Amino acid sequence: MDRRQIEGELNEYTNSRVIISKVQKAGLPIPPKPVELAEGVNIFTEWEKVKKQHGGMANIPFHILGDFLDRWTSVLAYARWCEAITDIDQASAREIRDTVKQQLYTLQDGGREIRSAEVCTEPIYREWEKKYTESLTLMLATKALREGYEQRVFALSRELTRRGNDVIDIRRGDNGKTIGRYGHD
Repeated sequence: MDRRQIEGELNEYTNSRVIISKVQKAGLPIPPKPVELAEGVNIFTEWEKVKKQHGGMANIPFHILGDFLDRWTSVLAYARWCEAITDIDQASAREIRDTVKQQLYTLQDGGREIRSAEVCTEPIYREWEKKYTESLTLMLATKALREGYEQRVFALSRELTRRGNDVIDIRRGDNGKTIGRYGHD
């Protein structure tokens, strides 16, 4: 095996394009980029304006909360998909980097330490080390964003559930008198 063979085999490793085509072939829907993101709308800014306009989340009308829940949920679904793709990319880059390292190691002369050190100076190894680091960093950033989006979705969902429970409690009232959650005043 020589350096050209090592470089030639890199195309055989799994990457996100292959996975996307397999998912599409299986007929699974891939979440589209939400309209808000495609049009450059900043949903964070909009949400903060709505909260400020109504004096907090508890005062926002039910239908507006539902609309924002739908919007945040679509952003979250897209973020989860993007996170999966970045995870595939970083795993592929790591696997390629490790394979290149092992293959180049066998081509080096000298003891273990020298061979290992020489591998790290090879341009193809440095290239894949850089790609791996970039893809890992992107995956971690995407994961952090997704977790932030989840917190928004959970907060909206809790508020909508709380309001729904309040309506149920009022309906349980007897002759206009509201009965508490536990069946008594």
